[in-house]
Amino acid sequence: MHGFNQGSVTIKELIDLSSPDIFMLQEHWLTPANMVKFTETFSSYLGFGISALSNKVECGPLVGRPFGGVYTMIKSSLLSVTKCIHVADRFVIVRVGDVLLINVY
Repeated sequence: MHGFNQGSVTIKELIDLSSPDIFMLQEHWLTPANMVKFTETFSSYLGFGISALSNKVECGPLVGRPFGGVYTMIKSSLLSVTKCIHVADRFVIVRVGDVLLINVY
């Protein structure tokens, strides 16, 4: 994504063009407090992810360039067949039906 603000424009365009069921995103650069931007911006998708900046923010003010972050977005209509298996700083594992999705940074 090269940052949420930059990448969200492309995601919106893809949703308008083809409305994909799944997005596997990396480099959103959001802090834990800003992770809500995904659900606010893409309300028709269910999201699984974590901020890679959690430890950095806990140590004090964020200094320098933000980094990392993985996030997987699944269309809300697939909620009944979706299960989050594991979320960590550098990967998200989600099962959708009988398909296992592994989003790795």
